[in-house]
Amino acid sequence: MRTEIGLLRTMLLIRRLEAAWAEAYARDEIGGIPPALSTGQEAVSAGACAALEPGDVVFTTHRGQAPQVARGLDPTRIMAELYGRRTGYNKGKSYHVTDVSRGVIGMGGIVAAQVPVAAGMALAQKLRGTDRVSLVFFGDGAANEGAVHESANLAAMWTLPLILLCENNGYCISQPVAVAVKAASIADRAAAYGLPGALVDGNDPLAVRDAVAAAVARARAGGGTTLVEARTVRLGGHLAHDPQHYRSREEIAAAWEACPIKRFRARLAAAGLLTEEASARMEAEIEAEIAAAVEFARQSPVPEPREAFEDLWA
Repeated sequence: MRTEIGLLRTMLLIRRLEAAWAEAYARDEIGGIPPALSTGQEAVSAGACAALEPGDVVFTTHRGQAPQVARGLDPTRIMAELYGRRTGYNKGKSYHVTDVSRGVIGMGGIVAAQVPVAAGMALAQKLRGTDRVSLVFFGDGAANEGAVHESANLAAMWTLPLILLCENNGYCISQPVAVAVKAASIADRAAAYGLPGALVDGNDPLAVRDAVAAAVARARAGGGTTLVEARTVRLGGHLAHDPQHYRSREEIAAAWEACPIKRFRARLAAAGLLTEEASARMEAEIEAEIAAAVEFARQSPVPEPREAFEDLWA
Protein backbone atom coordinates (compact mmCIF):
# COMPACT_ATOMS: atom_id res chain seq x y z
CA MET A 1 0.00 0.00 0.00
CA ARG A 2 1.15 3.54 -0.73
CA THR A 3 2.80 5.41 2.12
CA GLU A 4 1.31 8.51 3.70
CA ILE A 5 3.73 10.77 1.82
CA GLY A 6 2.94 8.91 -1.38
CA LEU A 7 -0.77 9.48 -0.84
CA LEU A 8 -0.22 13.21 -0.38
CA ARG A 9 1.88 13.38 -3.52
CA THR A 10 -0.81 11.57 -5.50
CA MET A 11 -3.45 14.01 -4.27
CA LEU A 12 -1.30 17.02 -5.16
CA LEU A 13 -0.51 15.58 -8.59
CA ILE A 14 -4.21 15.02 -9.30
CA ARG A 15 -5.11 18.56 -8.35
CA ARG A 16 -2.33 20.19 -10.35
CA LEU A 17 -2.96 18.09 -13.47
CA GLU A 18 -6.65 18.91 -13.41
CA ALA A 19 -5.98 22.59 -12.76
CA ALA A 20 -3.69 22.65 -15.80
CA TRP A 21 -6.46 21.06 -17.85
CA ALA A 22 -8.92 23.74 -16.75
CA GLU A 23 -6.37 26.48 -17.47
CA ALA A 24 -5.82 25.12 -20.98
CA TYR A 25 -9.55 25.10 -21.58
CA ALA A 26 -9.83 28.72 -20.40
CA ARG A 27 -7.06 29.66 -22.87
CA ASP A 28 -8.95 27.90 -25.71
CA GLU A 29 -6.10 25.44 -26.13
CA ILE A 30 -8.58 22.63 -25.50
CA GLY A 31 -12.12 22.54 -26.88
CA GLY A 32 -15.17 20.42 -26.36
CA ILE A 33 -17.02 19.82 -23.11
CA PRO A 34 -15.66 21.90 -20.18
CA PRO A 35 -13.40 19.88 -17.86
CA ALA A 36 -15.04 17.91 -15.06
CA LEU A 37 -12.66 18.37 -12.13
CA SER A 38 -12.41 16.36 -8.93
CA THR A 39 -11.10 19.28 -6.87
CA GLY A 40 -11.73 18.38 -3.23
CA GLN A 41 -12.28 14.70 -3.96
CA GLU A 42 -8.66 13.64 -4.47
CA ALA A 43 -8.49 11.60 -1.25
CA VAL A 44 -11.09 9.14 -2.55
CA SER A 45 -9.12 8.10 -5.63
CA ALA A 46 -5.73 8.23 -3.91
CA GLY A 47 -6.90 6.10 -1.00
CA ALA A 48 -8.98 3.63 -3.00
CA CYS A 49 -6.33 2.91 -5.62
CA ALA A 50 -3.68 2.47 -2.91
CA ALA A 51 -5.63 -0.59 -1.77
CA LEU A 52 -5.41 -2.29 -5.18
CA GLU A 53 -2.77 -4.51 -6.76
CA PRO A 54 -1.58 -5.11 -10.34
CA GLY A 55 -4.25 -7.01 -12.23
CA ASP A 56 -7.14 -5.33 -10.44
CA VAL A 57 -9.34 -3.21 -12.70
CA VAL A 58 -10.75 0.28 -12.15
CA PHE A 59 -13.78 1.77 -13.90
CA THR A 60 -14.14 5.53 -13.76
CA THR A 61 -16.82 8.15 -14.23
CA HIS A 62 -16.63 11.12 -16.62
CA ARG A 63 -14.65 12.70 -13.75
CA GLY A 64 -11.94 10.12 -14.25
CA GLN A 65 -8.56 11.83 -14.21
CA ALA A 66 -8.10 11.32 -10.46
CA PRO A 67 -8.27 7.49 -10.58
CA GLN A 68 -6.05 7.53 -13.67
CA VAL A 69 -3.31 9.37 -11.80
CA ALA A 70 -3.83 7.35 -8.62
CA ARG A 71 -3.51 4.12 -10.59
CA GLY A 72 -0.08 5.20 -11.81
CA LEU A 73 -0.74 6.40 -15.35
CA ASP A 74 1.75 8.83 -16.89
CA PRO A 75 0.55 12.45 -16.39
CA THR A 76 2.34 13.43 -19.61
CA ARG A 77 0.31 11.01 -21.71
CA ILE A 78 -2.88 11.90 -19.84
CA MET A 79 -2.30 15.58 -20.64
CA ALA A 80 -1.56 14.78 -24.27
CA GLU A 81 -4.88 12.95 -24.49
CA LEU A 82 -6.73 15.87 -22.91
CA TYR A 83 -5.17 18.08 -25.58
CA GLY A 84 -6.35 15.63 -28.26
CA ARG A 85 -2.82 14.71 -29.37
CA ARG A 86 -1.55 11.52 -30.95
CA THR A 87 0.87 10.92 -28.08
CA GLY A 88 -2.00 10.48 -25.62
CA TYR A 89 -3.28 7.19 -24.24
CA ASN A 90 -6.11 7.06 -26.80
CA LYS A 91 -4.01 8.59 -29.59
CA GLY A 92 -5.86 11.87 -29.14
CA LYS A 93 -9.25 10.45 -30.07
CA SER A 94 -11.02 10.55 -26.70
CA TYR A 95 -10.21 12.10 -23.36
CA HIS A 96 -11.74 9.07 -21.62
CA VAL A 97 -8.27 7.68 -20.97
CA THR A 98 -7.81 3.92 -21.18
CA ASP A 99 -4.80 1.80 -20.22
CA VAL A 100 -5.76 -1.85 -19.89
CA SER A 101 -2.21 -2.78 -18.87
CA ARG A 102 -2.67 -0.64 -15.74
CA GLY A 103 -6.22 -1.79 -15.20
CA VAL A 104 -7.85 1.54 -16.10
CA ILE A 105 -10.90 1.25 -18.33
CA GLY A 106 -11.94 4.54 -19.89
CA MET A 107 -15.64 5.29 -19.79
CA GLY A 108 -17.96 7.80 -21.41
CA GLY A 109 -20.30 10.41 -20.02
CA ILE A 110 -23.43 8.26 -19.58
CA VAL A 111 -24.28 8.34 -15.89
CA ALA A 112 -23.75 4.93 -14.21
CA ALA A 113 -22.91 3.18 -17.51
CA GLN A 114 -19.59 1.99 -16.10
CA VAL A 115 -21.20 0.05 -13.23
CA PRO A 116 -22.66 -2.92 -15.17
CA VAL A 117 -19.45 -3.09 -17.24
CA ALA A 118 -17.45 -3.36 -14.02
CA ALA A 119 -19.79 -6.09 -12.82
CA GLY A 120 -19.22 -7.91 -16.09
CA MET A 121 -15.47 -7.71 -15.61
CA ALA A 122 -15.85 -9.01 -12.07
CA LEU A 123 -17.83 -11.95 -13.45
CA ALA A 124 -15.06 -12.62 -15.99
CA GLN A 125 -12.44 -12.50 -13.24
CA LYS A 126 -14.42 -15.01 -11.22
CA LEU A 127 -15.02 -17.36 -14.16
CA ARG A 128 -11.29 -17.28 -14.97
CA GLY A 129 -10.54 -18.41 -11.43
CA THR A 130 -8.39 -15.38 -10.55
CA ASP A 131 -8.37 -13.48 -7.29
CA ARG A 132 -8.45 -10.08 -9.03
CA VAL A 133 -11.15 -7.54 -8.25
CA SER A 134 -13.03 -4.80 -10.08
CA LEU A 135 -13.52 -1.41 -8.45
CA VAL A 136 -16.06 0.98 -9.91
CA PHE A 137 -16.42 4.66 -9.06
CA PHE A 138 -19.83 6.30 -9.30
CA GLY A 139 -21.39 9.40 -7.83
CA ASP A 140 -24.33 10.08 -5.54
CA GLY A 141 -26.42 11.02 -8.57
CA ALA A 142 -25.60 7.74 -10.30
CA ALA A 143 -26.58 5.87 -7.13
CA ASN A 144 -30.22 6.45 -8.11
CA GLU A 145 -29.81 4.93 -11.58
CA GLY A 146 -31.29 1.54 -12.36
CA ALA A 147 -27.94 0.33 -13.70
CA VAL A 148 -26.48 0.56 -10.19
CA HIS A 149 -29.35 -1.29 -8.54
CA GLU A 150 -29.39 -4.06 -11.13
CA SER A 151 -25.61 -4.47 -10.97
CA ALA A 152 -25.61 -4.60 -7.18
CA ASN A 153 -28.34 -7.22 -7.17
CA LEU A 154 -26.55 -9.39 -9.73
CA ALA A 155 -23.27 -8.95 -7.87
CA ALA A 156 -24.94 -10.26 -4.73
CA MET A 157 -26.59 -13.17 -6.60
CA TRP A 158 -23.32 -14.23 -8.20
CA THR A 159 -20.96 -13.31 -5.33
CA LEU A 160 -18.84 -11.16 -7.62
CA PRO A 161 -15.41 -9.74 -6.67
CA LEU A 162 -16.66 -6.18 -7.08
CA ILE A 163 -16.23 -3.03 -5.01
CA LEU A 164 -19.00 -0.49 -5.57
CA LEU A 165 -17.43 2.83 -4.55
CA CYS A 166 -19.91 5.68 -4.32
CA GLU A 167 -18.05 8.98 -4.41
CA ASN A 168 -20.67 11.14 -2.67
CA ASN A 169 -19.61 14.75 -3.23
CA GLY A 170 -22.89 16.22 -2.07
CA TYR A 171 -24.31 17.27 -5.43
CA CYS A 172 -25.71 15.69 -8.57
CA ILE A 173 -24.73 18.62 -10.79
CA SER A 174 -26.75 21.24 -8.84
CA GLN A 175 -29.14 19.00 -6.90
CA PRO A 176 -28.16 18.43 -3.24
CA VAL A 177 -27.88 14.79 -2.26
CA ALA A 178 -30.27 15.43 0.65
CA VAL A 179 -33.00 16.09 -1.92
CA ALA A 180 -32.24 13.04 -4.07
CA VAL A 181 -31.48 10.48 -1.33
CA LYS A 182 -33.87 10.21 1.61
CA ALA A 183 -32.09 7.30 3.28
CA ALA A 184 -29.64 8.04 6.08
CA SER A 185 -26.83 7.07 3.73
CA ILE A 186 -26.29 5.48 0.35
CA ALA A 187 -24.27 2.78 2.11
CA ASP A 188 -27.44 1.76 3.97
CA ARG A 189 -28.90 0.58 0.67
CA ALA A 190 -26.44 -2.30 0.66
CA ALA A 191 -28.61 -4.25 3.10
CA ALA A 192 -31.42 -4.36 0.54
CA TYR A 193 -29.13 -6.20 -1.87
CA GLY A 194 -27.80 -8.51 0.82
CA LEU A 195 -24.38 -6.83 0.72
CA PRO A 196 -22.23 -5.24 3.40
CA GLY A 197 -22.09 -1.45 3.27
CA ALA A 198 -19.48 0.90 4.67
CA LEU A 199 -19.63 4.66 5.18
CA VAL A 200 -16.24 6.40 5.25
CA ASP A 201 -14.81 9.91 5.44
CA GLY A 202 -13.91 10.55 1.81
CA ASN A 203 -11.65 13.45 2.76
CA ASP A 204 -9.32 11.09 4.66
CA PRO A 205 -7.18 9.05 2.25
CA LEU A 206 -6.16 6.60 4.99
CA ALA A 207 -9.77 5.93 5.97
CA VAL A 208 -10.69 5.37 2.32
CA ARG A 209 -7.68 3.11 1.80
CA ASP A 210 -8.54 1.00 4.84
CA ALA A 211 -12.23 0.68 3.93
CA VAL A 212 -11.46 -0.32 0.35
CA ALA A 213 -8.68 -2.67 1.50
CA ALA A 214 -11.19 -4.50 3.71
CA ALA A 215 -13.60 -4.77 0.78
CA VAL A 216 -10.82 -6.00 -1.50
CA ALA A 217 -9.72 -8.63 1.03
CA ARG A 218 -13.29 -9.85 1.34
CA ALA A 219 -13.66 -10.09 -2.44
CA ARG A 220 -10.35 -11.93 -2.89
CA ALA A 221 -11.39 -14.45 -0.27
CA GLY A 222 -14.58 -15.22 -2.17
CA GLY A 223 -16.88 -13.14 0.02
CA GLY A 224 -18.25 -11.08 -2.83
CA THR A 225 -19.22 -7.47 -3.29
CA THR A 226 -19.10 -4.53 -0.88
CA LEU A 227 -20.73 -1.12 -1.25
CA VAL A 228 -18.50 1.66 0.07
CA GLU A 229 -19.79 5.23 0.33
CA ALA A 230 -17.01 7.82 0.59
CA ARG A 231 -18.43 11.18 1.65
CA THR A 232 -16.44 14.07 0.26
CA VAL A 233 -17.05 17.64 -0.94
CA ARG A 234 -16.80 19.01 -4.45
CA LEU A 235 -14.90 22.29 -4.10
CA GLY A 236 -15.46 23.46 -7.67
CA GLY A 237 -18.44 23.34 -9.97
CA HIS A 238 -19.85 20.35 -11.79
CA LEU A 239 -17.81 21.50 -14.81
CA ALA A 240 -14.99 24.04 -14.91
CA HIS A 241 -17.25 26.87 -16.08
CA ASP A 242 -19.95 26.26 -13.43
CA PRO A 243 -20.36 29.42 -11.25
CA GLN A 244 -22.16 27.40 -8.52
CA HIS A 245 -24.97 29.88 -7.95
CA TYR A 246 -26.88 27.10 -6.22
CA ARG A 247 -24.38 27.11 -3.29
CA SER A 248 -23.86 29.87 -0.77
CA ARG A 249 -20.49 31.52 -0.38
CA GLU A 250 -20.45 30.35 3.22
CA GLU A 251 -20.91 26.73 2.18
CA ILE A 252 -18.11 26.91 -0.36
CA ALA A 253 -15.79 28.63 2.13
CA ALA A 254 -16.49 25.93 4.73
CA ALA A 255 -15.77 23.25 2.14
CA TRP A 256 -12.37 24.79 1.39
CA GLU A 257 -11.57 24.77 5.10
CA ALA A 258 -12.07 21.00 5.01
CA CYS A 259 -9.91 20.60 1.88
CA PRO A 260 -8.49 17.05 2.02
CA ILE A 261 -5.04 18.11 0.84
CA LYS A 262 -4.81 20.92 3.40
CA ARG A 263 -6.05 18.64 6.17
CA PHE A 264 -3.84 15.66 5.30
CA ARG A 265 -0.73 17.81 4.90
CA ALA A 266 -1.31 19.32 8.36
CA ARG A 267 -1.84 15.84 9.78
CA LEU A 268 1.46 14.58 8.38
CA ALA A 269 3.27 17.68 9.64
CA ALA A 270 1.81 17.24 13.12
CA ALA A 271 2.96 13.60 13.13
CA GLY A 272 6.50 14.66 12.20
CA LEU A 273 6.32 12.96 8.81
CA LEU A 274 6.51 16.09 6.67
CA THR A 275 8.53 19.29 7.03
CA GLU A 276 7.68 22.61 5.40
CA GLU A 277 10.78 22.28 3.23
CA ALA A 278 9.83 18.80 2.06
CA SER A 279 6.27 19.94 1.35
CA ALA A 280 7.48 22.92 -0.71
CA ARG A 281 9.93 20.71 -2.60
CA MET A 282 7.18 18.21 -3.43
CA GLU A 283 4.89 20.93 -4.76
CA ALA A 284 7.69 22.43 -6.86
CA GLU A 285 8.50 19.03 -8.36
CA ILE A 286 4.85 18.45 -9.25
CA GLU A 287 4.53 21.94 -10.72
CA ALA A 288 7.55 21.27 -12.94
CA GLU A 289 6.25 17.83 -13.93
CA ILE A 290 2.87 19.18 -15.03
CA ALA A 291 4.41 22.19 -16.78
CA ALA A 292 6.55 19.78 -18.79
CA ALA A 293 3.49 17.65 -19.54
CA VAL A 294 1.59 20.67 -20.85
CA GLU A 295 4.49 21.67 -23.08
CA PHE A 296 4.81 18.11 -24.37
CA ALA A 297 1.10 18.11 -25.22
CA ARG A 298 1.35 21.45 -27.00
CA GLN A 299 4.21 20.21 -29.15
CA SER A 300 2.65 16.84 -29.97
CA PRO A 301 0.88 16.26 -33.31
CA VAL A 302 -2.87 15.96 -33.68
CA PRO A 303 -4.28 12.78 -35.26
CA GLU A 304 -4.78 12.68 -39.01
CA PRO A 305 -8.44 12.53 -40.15
CA ARG A 306 -7.93 9.03 -41.55
CA GLU A 307 -7.00 7.80 -38.06
CA ALA A 308 -10.63 8.15 -37.01
CA PHE A 309 -11.21 4.81 -38.79
CA GLU A 310 -8.43 3.01 -36.91
CA ASP A 311 -8.64 1.18 -33.58
CA LEU A 312 -12.36 0.52 -33.99
CA TRP A 313 -13.91 -2.50 -32.27
CA ALA A 314 -17.36 -4.03 -32.55
